Amino acid sequence: MNQVKASFTLKRILVPLDASKHSMTALNIAAELAAAQEAELEGLFVEDINLLQLCEFPFVREISVWGGTARFIDRAETERQLRVRAQWLKGILADVAKTHNVPWRFRVTRGGVPAEVLAAAENADLTILGGAGWSMTRPRMTGSTVRTLVSRGRGLTLIIQQGMSFQPPVQVLFTGTELSEKALFVALALSRKKDLSLFLLMLVKGEEMQVKIKGRIEEILAGQSVQPAIHVIQEPDPGKIASAVRSHGPGPLFIPCEEPRLLGESLQELISSLNNPVFLVR
Repeated sequence: MNQVKASFTLKRILVPLDASKHSMTALNIAAELAAAQEAELEGLFVEDINLLQLCEFPFVREISVWGGTARFIDRAETERQLRVRAQWLKGILADVAKTHNVPWRFRVTRGGVPAEVLAAAENADLTILGGAGWSMTRPRMTGSTVRTLVSRGRGLTLIIQQGMSFQPPVQVLFTGTELSEKALFVALALSRKKDLSLFLLMLVKGEEMQVKIKGRIEEILAGQSVQPAIHVIQEPDPGKIASAVRSHGPGPLFIPCEEPRLLGESLQELISSLNNPVFLVR
């Protein structure tokens, strides 16, 4: 596992962009992490093919929120609006990257938003996205893009909500497995320049195993200045985990995605119940 510790670096941070405040929060956090890790910042804007396909139906109308009047949705006009939005987001990305002095790139793709983000995430070391997004047709709550990344994503994913920031303590769900050790190393690497305290949610049964895993934690943190607080949870219950996380503050939570009872809908439930930034480590 020392190899994981030594080799962990972020070279490219992907942030899907739209017009939502959550997206802007994600961008600022992405730029901050890119500066700390000397990584490249990549912005992605997806021209939603589903929206464009709506323009082909003669019965579809756009309703004005001011006057309540209805009009046809013109595909050419919709495409023009998407191009304008892409240029606007590119300018925002350039300004944020300049402020943090990080290299950046911006890409525009067309397709289904979740699928396009999932494909782009394959080539990123970290993907950061807001828990809710924005659509030209309606606001979204917990977006389909987030659900797709949670269920099918790989690598490191950070899910945030509007107004989130990195505050103490950094929280890690620790099971004693190799992946949970990786989650701990990632948490230490990403928070080192933040000087944040550390809180470990130790998910383990039995006193003997607890002693063993605590010993392993001491080995990992040997030579580190951080002294973590430890809270033991014996069952991977999303409600109990969420309660423990909330009781220890708004800091980011690192979750190793391997516990069978914390995958799928259970993981979705845990993420949606928290206001904390959530890192999924795979």
